Amino acid sequence: MNLDLSGNEFAALVAQRLGRRLENPGAIAAFYDLALRVGKTTDFNDLAFYAKSYQKVARLLSNERADDRTKYTATEELKSLVVRFTGLAEGILAKLPDEEGDRLRSRYFVLTQDSFRNLQTLMSDFAEVKDFMLLERGG
Repeated sequence: MNLDLSGNEFAALVAQRLGRRLENPGAIAAFYDLALRVGKTTDFNDLAFYAKSYQKVARLLSNERADDRTKYTATEELKSLVVRFTGLAEGILAKLPDEEGDRLRSRYFVLTQDSFRNLQTLMSDFAEVKDFMLLERGG
């Protein structure tokens, strides 16, 4: 993580370097800023790891040639990754003032159909963050 960037600058850099638009740049920026502020950069990196893992397992699950056992195992792994991602995110959000934390919680982590779609887009953005980190590490 580049400690000289603000969260907004970081989110913009990720999108620019990958050539893809983030769906939730404000949330990525908020998590980035908070991770830096409270010394949770490892947790931020772990969110990106879990999101990328979720993306890979979801691709496996969508493979038409996967047998029932593989689909069952992949489904269980997806559930586990969502639980780990949301648990870690909640731990980070606990460091925010109530109003700001509640706003992010209600958008991504309250159990509704809309929030689950929002969570999926957030995880997709964190997968992009992981791609960015891998790109930065490689070159």
